[in-house]
Amino acid sequence: MESLETALKLAAASKPAEHIRNVCLVAHVDHGKTSFADSLVSANAVISSRMAGKLRYMDSREDEQTRGITMKSSGISLLCEPLLINLIDSPGHVDFSGEVTSALILSDIALLLVDVIEGICSQTEALIRQVIRNGQVMILVINKIDRLRVELKMSSSEAYQHMARLIEGVNSCISQVLGGIVLEDDTWGNIEEAEEKLHFDPAKGNVIFSSALHSYAFGCEDFATLAAEKMKVEKSILLPAMFGDFWIDSTGTIRDSAAAKNKATMFERIVLEPLWKLHDLGLVDNDVTLLSEAAKKLGFTLKSRRANEAFDELMRSWLPLPKASFRAVARAPNVRSTFETQHRLDHLTGHRLDHPLRPFVLGCDSTRMTIVFVVKLLQTEDKSLNSRRAICRILSGTLRKGDKLFVLQQHGSSEVTSTKIDGISILRGRDTIPTDTVTSGMVCAIDAEILLQNTTLCSESDYPCLKIGSQTGEALVRVSVSTQQLDDMVELREKLKLLALLDTSLKVMELENGELAMVTAGEVHLQKCIKDLNDLGLVDLDVSEPIVPFMETVMEDVNLSAPQITEQETDCRIRDALHIKLRIAPLGSTVIEFLGKNAILLFAIRRGEADQTEVDDFQRKLTLVCTESLPTLKGTWWYRKPKDLIETMIERIWAFGPDRARSNILFNNVESYDRDLIWRKTEFGVRRYDQALVGGFELFCNSGPLCNEIMHGVAVIVEEWTVDEEDGAIGGQMMSAMKATCSAAAKKLALRLVAAMYKCTVTTASQALGKVHAVLSQRKSKVLSEDINEATNLFEVVSLMPVVESFSFCDQLRKFTSGMASAQLQFSHWQVIDEDPYWTPTTLEEVEEFGLKGDSPNHARGYMDAVKRRKGLPTEDLIVESAEKQRNLKKNK
Repeated sequence: MESLETALKLAAASKPAEHIRNVCLVAHVDHGKTSFADSLVSANAVISSRMAGKLRYMDSREDEQTRGITMKSSGISLLCEPLLINLIDSPGHVDFSGEVTSALILSDIALLLVDVIEGICSQTEALIRQVIRNGQVMILVINKIDRLRVELKMSSSEAYQHMARLIEGVNSCISQVLGGIVLEDDTWGNIEEAEEKLHFDPAKGNVIFSSALHSYAFGCEDFATLAAEKMKVEKSILLPAMFGDFWIDSTGTIRDSAAAKNKATMFERIVLEPLWKLHDLGLVDNDVTLLSEAAKKLGFTLKSRRANEAFDELMRSWLPLPKASFRAVARAPNVRSTFETQHRLDHLTGHRLDHPLRPFVLGCDSTRMTIVFVVKLLQTEDKSLNSRRAICRILSGTLRKGDKLFVLQQHGSSEVTSTKIDGISILRGRDTIPTDTVTSGMVCAIDAEILLQNTTLCSESDYPCLKIGSQTGEALVRVSVSTQQLDDMVELREKLKLLALLDTSLKVMELENGELAMVTAGEVHLQKCIKDLNDLGLVDLDVSEPIVPFMETVMEDVNLSAPQITEQETDCRIRDALHIKLRIAPLGSTVIEFLGKNAILLFAIRRGEADQTEVDDFQRKLTLVCTESLPTLKGTWWYRKPKDLIETMIERIWAFGPDRARSNILFNNVESYDRDLIWRKTEFGVRRYDQALVGGFELFCNSGPLCNEIMHGVAVIVEEWTVDEEDGAIGGQMMSAMKATCSAAAKKLALRLVAAMYKCTVTTASQALGKVHAVLSQRKSKVLSEDINEATNLFEVVSLMPVVESFSFCDQLRKFTSGMASAQLQFSHWQVIDEDPYWTPTTLEEVEEFGLKGDSPNHARGYMDAVKRRKGLPTEDLIVESAEKQRNLKKNK
């Protein structure tokens, strides 16, 4: 072990960039990433090859081993001469998408594992989209192929057709993702060339067939080499025909149209038929004698006495998984050539072509300036905030223990901060190996005082930082956390700060009433965070019931006439000192979506830190989006408004919504008030009490009229504003007056709640299908599709479920179906609840159908009242119903 550590230290310090590969494993949950990683780790004798696929070495947490799912990214450096491979294992569960993003930032090559039976799942599509956007190289690993023979009893012909359809499906998914990306970003050029590079073809060597459980894997060239020796044919002739509609005639000539002529393809005859015979002997018939004879023909002598162990031993020796994987990785770009792809470099520099660090990153030269990108913080033994450990990537130069590096700031910032590298470690899964030097291209762990996620460290200070957008799961589920002992609250606050640094998907906040709150990505993520707090020494915790936020919005009403829309403007007068006249209008889904995509830039604009080029480009795109979509909103003030009016209003935007509610806009439509533009500096200045008016708008955005939830997709158009600047008392009333006026104006429109929705995918046996639908209907889910997976004969039911209804859903589903159904919940979108919370029957037909009190359940009203009760707001619930029927005395007769 000492010699391996020494070799690793030497390689980490001196390997040229051409011999370093950074690889991550990505897949849908339970598709076999961690078992696959076990086999790769066994190549360096870290674990026994017999335990590969069963030990789950990369899952170091106790709850990861108990649940059987990965919850955090972990890395290990492997030597496979002449290569040094940094392998990152990532979670598959949707609650931990922030960990997947970290793994993808560190790596250049993505091994995409797909379960051959389950096929393409929701998370698989999301991962393909993320990898393509990052500009990384993908290698497809079709895993669990042993199940086709052992469980489904497929013949070689059926298995080939099944795998061919799966590869076609993945390629089709890539084409759809590329089509969407090209529509958004025209710098991708020719879509056909991009598809040609990304599409999977076993003959190209970018597809691996494997069984991680039995630790074997192969590519088409493994069997092409064997067949070429036997058939006395050049390997280069055989390889292109190994996977496809090709067959061999009696003379040894390769011909096409195998399906039309009812002939077995070359993949069936050369690959699957011998492979299936070995599976039958070892896993179906359990015949050790015949399996040993077959092994001798292949040149191997088996030591195991049990059939299943003998089968694993043979496959590990004949088709070792690390050999096939490392061969495919060796063909992929190294840590320098990966940045020759423009989109890979653009992703790192925030699509800034003139970024001064681009030539250093492109060169990846160990002798030039040191650039280190910090990706993910790790928990250290001292459990304090003083010394921090982080996983990072060396993009340029050589990093040595004791080096002083500068923390690069945003472009234009004059603040200079430096930190000292106290330690460097090579990643080894559950452990680390201390070292003194690492070269460019390496992924390693560093110890220093000033470390934050997504920061750039550099040996020189006069450069702007790199910009890499971190995609994390939507933080939806909030709980309040407190300790039973008041003295422990200070410690809880510090531990929550530490946890927020270690976990990017977690948000920690202190509420107005002094409570500490955690906002997590989902139920499983919440349980992980509570377990982390327990591990940090906080055991006796009081955790509140989970809370899911709603949003409020206004809707267009197509039945309104032009005079009715005109009357929607609202006035506010306070003596002769203040007059506000404004109206509320919806922004429409197109504008809301555009604002959501540019949330980071809006945050920078509010703080005055945005780059002027980016701001000008954003203004141009926003003007284009608004002039195209707003005049089409029938039943709103925007309907058929001229293009030049909307362009002027975009130019004169007063403010965007606050941080929690950025998709709201305050428009300045006051003809007599020319103020400073938010887009650029002007000479106009601002009137006194201007910021008080903006403050009132922000109060309204943070506390809507229905149940004090944040507003979403609302335009506030101020048409008149006069104020007596000499009246000192009016300054204190301005904000509350503006908020009250906005709320009154919003009540003149159709107010609706907006709920967070999960995409729920349930896999179930046919006999439990009825019970699945019963559970879904109880949870107010809307079923979108119901299909059968022909490979597994299991039904897949896809539905949309409100997040607020999802708690304990998986437990209830397992209980009702006796374990025959399982569910995957993934955040989908925010959806307007198309019910009026204040609706009551008015017409005779409505009274006849719903009763005088509207007896059918109004879900929006129920959600609104539940939020009001939680916040202590008054509701219209009747405390006593049918008072004349109440009795308070008991008569004993």
